[in-house]
Amino acid sequence: MTAAEQTAKQTKDPFADEAWRAAIEHAAGCLACRTPGAGCETGGRLLRAYEEAARQARCEEGE
Repeated sequence: MTAAEQTAKQTKDPFADEAWRAAIEHAAGCLACRTPGAGCETGGRLLRAYEEAARQARCEEGE
């Protein structure tokens, strides 16, 4: 299991779960996301949205 997958399981925030699902669904159908070294602006944006949502959820859990 990758660190991102583990973080997704640990995060209880529904937005983080939705963001993770959107990133994975995009990557599954995107040739650029599946090609090593190729860049995909949409995939990168979706991944950053997930990372931010997960980071916020972890901060809120720590309060």
